[in-house]
Amino acid sequence: LAQAKIVAQGLATETPRFFPVPPLAAAMARFCGRLSAVAVLSLAAMVRAEQVCRADGSGACTAGPQDEASLLQRSSLSRGASLIARPTIPDICKIGEDVPCPGTGVMCAGNQCCPGFDANGNFPCPSASPDFRTCQMQQKLVNCVEAGDVGPPKPEFCEVGDSVECPGGDGVMCAGNQCCPGAFGHGPTFPCPSASSDFDKCQSPKKARSCLKEDGGFKPPKKSALAGKSVYFVPVDRFARNAGEPTEACNNDNHWCNGTLRGLTDHLDYIQGMGFDCVWITPVLYQYQGETPSGTGCMGYWAYNLYEIDPHFGTKQDMKDLVKGLHDRGMCIVYDFVANHMGPIHNESMVHQMVPFNETKYFHQLFRGDLTFDEYTNKTSNWPPPAQAMWSQSGAQCTVNVSCNCYKCPVENPDPWAPCDQPKVYDPESPCWEGALSPYCMPGDYQCEGYNETITQQGWFYDLGDLNQSDPFVRKTQLEWIAWFVEEYDIDLLRLDTAAFMTFDFLSELQEAAGVPIIGEVTTTNMTYHAQFQANPPGDGQAVLDGVLNFPIYYTALAGFCGTWFPYSTYNLTFLGQRLEQQLSAPYTDLDTLGNFIDNHDVPRVAHECKDLNRIYNALAFTMLSKGVPIVYYGTEELFTEVRESLWIKGYDSATEPYRFISQLNMIRKKFHIELADTEVIKTNSDNTMVFIRKGASVMGDVWVFLNNYDDTVTSISYCPERFPAYSWVEDLVDVISGELASFDEQGCWQPADGYPKAVVRVPKDDQEKEAME
Repeated sequence: LAQAKIVAQGLATETPRFFPVPPLAAAMARFCGRLSAVAVLSLAAMVRAEQVCRADGSGACTAGPQDEASLLQRSSLSRGASLIARPTIPDICKIGEDVPCPGTGVMCAGNQCCPGFDANGNFPCPSASPDFRTCQMQQKLVNCVEAGDVGPPKPEFCEVGDSVECPGGDGVMCAGNQCCPGAFGHGPTFPCPSASSDFDKCQSPKKARSCLKEDGGFKPPKKSALAGKSVYFVPVDRFARNAGEPTEACNNDNHWCNGTLRGLTDHLDYIQGMGFDCVWITPVLYQYQGETPSGTGCMGYWAYNLYEIDPHFGTKQDMKDLVKGLHDRGMCIVYDFVANHMGPIHNESMVHQMVPFNETKYFHQLFRGDLTFDEYTNKTSNWPPPAQAMWSQSGAQCTVNVSCNCYKCPVENPDPWAPCDQPKVYDPESPCWEGALSPYCMPGDYQCEGYNETITQQGWFYDLGDLNQSDPFVRKTQLEWIAWFVEEYDIDLLRLDTAAFMTFDFLSELQEAAGVPIIGEVTTTNMTYHAQFQANPPGDGQAVLDGVLNFPIYYTALAGFCGTWFPYSTYNLTFLGQRLEQQLSAPYTDLDTLGNFIDNHDVPRVAHECKDLNRIYNALAFTMLSKGVPIVYYGTEELFTEVRESLWIKGYDSATEPYRFISQLNMIRKKFHIELADTEVIKTNSDNTMVFIRKGASVMGDVWVFLNNYDDTVTSISYCPERFPAYSWVEDLVDVISGELASFDEQGCWQPADGYPKAVVRVPKDDQEKEAME
């Protein structure tokens, strides 16, 4: 145990990546004040981790650094707690044998030993045991196999894509690089994983044959309706008023400006002209009609009646006309909704006005104690009560009444929210671990001292009544309501507000009830936690939501391009590339349903933060050309700097340069078929430049994206990627944004004419390719 602790301490000081200590294990270590021998061995055996606990001399569990600057090359810890070199793949061991595999401390699972991580950081060996994934995720070293539960003999490996029967296995076909032995008494699912990412779609012997193409290749599953789309995000209150209404400017942050559904419908051509596939609109249900110190329900997140459209926005028919207008253009609707809470509540009488949740028992009342409901809810500021879901007022993400900020300004200021003119530094007095990627304790930051999941999920947002989904009526009604709403208004896709503040089980039921993809808002930097909102546990657990807004990348991208402060990220495109690589190998169910954005209605505008056109365009190109669903906030095409300006004052001008630039980016996505293409990040020689490839699905091959964070005054930019387009006609490359030929010198560097983003393909070599390019 002593040596294991030393090893665990050593690992905790190195650079970690994915697969965190499971929250339960971390909580055990935190609350019990010590780590068991097996837990310490488990920590030491982690080859990659995003969050690592280490046992220090005091026996307390503290956090290791989270600097993700490089991929750590680690050894495996044998059962004897000695460090050895990375093992080779071991020989097959006897079925069910509970012994270390040769060269590793990982036990025999099912019919095969697990050799640990390979050079790419993945477990290369599957197993016939249904418990193998649990063993893999929880890093157990012993007892991965129950007595008698060892599965069938391991079949011979077949070639990738071969359409052959596995030996003695119900005629189930070869998928990926391994035959699937079928259920074999383990239930309806296959107990063996596969190198094919599509293997999970073959979930029974009856379906296995249909998953293979006739030519023996593996047929990809039907993608989510969300994947491959590009989205234009519209707050209905700020986009367009009805025809004939006054068009004076309105920039009242939390007050009505009277944009309408009908006004939006009248200007769909303007949105379609930029090439977007879908329009995401803020909620338009009947809102709280009054005003609080926080403002009004103009943004749509303060619902009081789930079955009516708010007259500020229009009528039910206006909503249906908008959807029809989109569908007639071949576009889709993304409707924003809230399941976490209703509108503001300050007394019981306000609850009685709500439909359908008109009784106090339908709302969480954590820490109410002896207070009456009116006493519990009467505050309009300075909460709690009610118990709060954010920060430390009630102890949600860190210890109650302790600052949740992880970093501080080097120059002390009594106001923790005062602007800081210098890069912030880690605050050792904070509840955070040194090396935290979060600037403050956020949802999913389980290592923050005092983090409390119950308060996070049952606390309120300010005075907004937090719905209690453990109440049978609330749960049943919400599931029935979303199914009704989708059918009533012919909704294509849904965006879910504050998804991180509800339980995974409820979210899973909500997604199933909706019947259309839901993309959830999860404000976190922890990618494993983020991935958990697609599947719980991440990777191959119970399906949760179809997609997730990509906050982990947003935080780093905004700082990388615009220079805002964020840990490790300010003007650091190298770190942004590393975060992209981490996400590409993280346990997400589907990277194509992550929603990429560079600003929205809750954060500063990209034009405000980046300030000059070169950086703005590079940030937009990153958003539009990265893997995932690009989302552009309304007014970006007018370079708005205020978060919620009224668009009607600009006259819906489709001739502006930013409008044409966004149109061009959408065209590149479609013309070169990169909507669902794979991505590879290419290292460069500068933190100010970034290069990645979208693997081409068109006749033109790959699209190479070159980005930088220089301002408009820089006239000479040099891209020196670790490798460059490997065509025999290297001189015949063209940037499809500017039309400029790209020429790499003998050192493998390219100096374009300007600092605008570049999307480089090879010059067409025949008429077919020229036609595809036009």
